[in-house]
Amino acid sequence: MDDVAALAHVSKATISRYLNTPSDVSPLTRRKIAEAIEKTGYVFRRGRSDYSKNIRPIVALMIPTVRSSLFASTTFGVEKTARKSGFHVLIGNTHYSADVERGLLDLWLGLPLSGVILTGFFESNRDLVHKFIELGIPCAVTYEVLPEDPISYVGVDNFEAARRATEYLISLGHVHIATIMGPFSGIRRTRRRLEGYRHSLESHGIPVRPDYIIETEPNLLHGKEATARLLALPEPPTAIFCAGDALAMGAIAQAKEIRLDVPHDVSVMGFDDIEFAAVCNPPLTTVRLPSYEMGQLAMNIILDSFKGNGQHRQYKLETDLVIRASCSPPSGVSKIFKTGTDFRKI
Repeated sequence: MDDVAALAHVSKATISRYLNTPSDVSPLTRRKIAEAIEKTGYVFRRGRSDYSKNIRPIVALMIPTVRSSLFASTTFGVEKTARKSGFHVLIGNTHYSADVERGLLDLWLGLPLSGVILTGFFESNRDLVHKFIELGIPCAVTYEVLPEDPISYVGVDNFEAARRATEYLISLGHVHIATIMGPFSGIRRTRRRLEGYRHSLESHGIPVRPDYIIETEPNLLHGKEATARLLALPEPPTAIFCAGDALAMGAIAQAKEIRLDVPHDVSVMGFDDIEFAAVCNPPLTTVRLPSYEMGQLAMNIILDSFKGNGQHRQYKLETDLVIRASCSPPSGVSKIFKTGTDFRKI
């Protein structure tokens, strides 16, 4: 702040007024301070007392992409619940980038928000997430189960959901099962899905092949490109578990492009159960996530915290395996193997 004051030729008290009540500062002085802040790169961080004085009925929601109907459903759950209580929602899109996420978290720490809702977070940004908790800013994480963190969450067991989805493919007789995942290197929920896939294979004595595991951006185009790589292998998979429905739809598109039949030549499993999963051709077998409910519950956590209930709330919701028409036994295999798994609720 000293550098900003010197450059703008004003006192630190004036800068404080500009940051907290800018209407009390003349337009000319506001412009000088803004220019000085931009030149010095100064970042204003509020303390606990600042938040209690200046808090606004605004909740920040961070999502990894605006292109996904899954996260649109979560956003709708947050926004509808917020509106009923007179709150507004500020949305940040990370584009699956740890740096963009960090920049947004850093920015939001300087805003008088009523709370923050995160769609998971990159582990490299854990320190900033914990900063919100230290400042007493209500914070809730969706899509994750984080029992080791002192933070509220509304999530699903990504490990178990992926394990049982893979188990279903094994029950159909598949042993050559590949997977296409989002960025599991830095995002915990995606890594837990990978671990669930690996665990299922290993528990049945099926080798985990590195060439059967592809990490990519979770969208249709990248799902199509990843599938092209998998199906070009000397020993291509007979089933592909995609940790996202957009990836799975890309996989189906690629299989059709090279005149393979889904599921006769290759089975495709999704994860999300977005709206289009039921109407694609063939209809997609997938894991249904309670996306709307996660947004609704997360917003309720923020509202409860705002009313003075600062206790952490931690919810683990169920997922469902939705069996449609994109998976079947591999060619030449008609017997369904018994695995002892109940596939109705995962």
